[in-house]
Amino acid sequence: MSRSVYICLFGLLLSSCGNITKTSSKKNKFAGSLSELNLKLDVEKRTLSNGMKVLISENHKLPIFSLYTYYDVGGRYEYEGTTGSTHFLEHMLFKKTKNNPAGTFSKFIESNGGNSNAYTTFDNTVYYENVPSYTIEKIINLEAERMANLELEPEAFEKERKVVLEERKMRYENSPRGQIYQSMMKTMFKGTPYGGSVIGEEKDVQNLSREKMMDFYKDFYAPNNAIMVIVGDVKADAVVDYLEAKLGKIPANENLDALKKKLDRKERYISKAKLPVVKKVHGQSATPMFTLSFPSIGVGTEDGYALDFLSSILGTGTSSYLTQTFVMNRKPKLTSIYAANYTLKNSGVFFIQGQLLDKVSLTKFRRSLMKSLKKACHIAVTPRNVQKTKNILLVGYYSGIQTNAGLASFLGSNEFFYGDYKKYEEELAIYNSMTVEKVKAACNKYLNPKKSAFISVWKKHSKKHRK
Repeated sequence: MSRSVYICLFGLLLSSCGNITKTSSKKNKFAGSLSELNLKLDVEKRTLSNGMKVLISENHKLPIFSLYTYYDVGGRYEYEGTTGSTHFLEHMLFKKTKNNPAGTFSKFIESNGGNSNAYTTFDNTVYYENVPSYTIEKIINLEAERMANLELEPEAFEKERKVVLEERKMRYENSPRGQIYQSMMKTMFKGTPYGGSVIGEEKDVQNLSREKMMDFYKDFYAPNNAIMVIVGDVKADAVVDYLEAKLGKIPANENLDALKKKLDRKERYISKAKLPVVKKVHGQSATPMFTLSFPSIGVGTEDGYALDFLSSILGTGTSSYLTQTFVMNRKPKLTSIYAANYTLKNSGVFFIQGQLLDKVSLTKFRRSLMKSLKKACHIAVTPRNVQKTKNILLVGYYSGIQTNAGLASFLGSNEFFYGDYKKYEEELAIYNSMTVEKVKAACNKYLNPKKSAFISVWKKHSKKHRK
């Protein structure tokens, strides 16, 4: 799966978390290759009596810790008429529970100098806190309370519905970038659980009842559907004992496996998209904004990792192929451009996005882009660019886990998507062994013009085309 990339000095691997080890055969010589680094993570993995997975990594450098809770529920488990349920429910998890008034969670964390938030994706919902280590028991109590005892107060429910609808307008209707993203997802994943937005269709959010949301909560907010990751100044054995006492007594959902098996049927993810397609969307963009997308592949595959390399080669940084061709050129056509490989649990999309300069013909640019991509597999994918990308991706891989929060997110994502946080060992091996031939093969296989969607958003497009 794609990961955020940060350019940083190699030495940071030695200066932060005590649970990350660097080994080298030569003490005073800068490593010539990232493959010489040996990443070892000290992690305790336990399973509570009710099936809840727990990962703990101790780091006593500072008296703080991060706690991430992953629930296996996202937009992909919704269906027609219930879209947006997961995201709406995420908002409600910060409201009143049986034993705590609304606002208890946030007030406690803020009063102790911490921070917390949550996010919902197509594949999961994640809640996280970064707090002082002395709050560990209270935080666990709060997490247990909202896992088991949510109360959907009518007044708070209706108030939050308005908040969600306003968020939808801000992110999609009033945002050219949001419009083009939503249009891409609907086009590429037509007829599948990924073919929309996580926030949901407006009519579904408007019509969602408290009863349906409570059913959704009872189905998916169960301990055997959760992974809790704790990284920082804690004692693993003591924390596990406390988790068992507080969270371990929450009953598992015995019907969960059957429900998820039904909702995760492979046929639900077969796109009905008719490609190729060129689509125009009316929006507020002063000059045309575009995205060119291709069907890709889900997380954890060799092709997916090769496409990560390809996206970086094509569109990461000023020296990337597409930036040099269309932005840094003597006669530039774009203000910016980038490429991304967006991998989901059961599918994926590779896309290129950018914005045209004023008076540049959209039609002529599209033809020029297609011609450039036809050459890219041979011209851009060189040994030098593959090695450069390998360094960028691997440095980003390491630098992303230098904080408690970064490591907790890293461990949780791996455990969620692959069923084993140790997947990083295989990923690193794949990154280190990536070749020009593998990237070229992926480029030729997936960047097929006959299976593409070119979507543009512009204020001069007809108002008849708003989606």
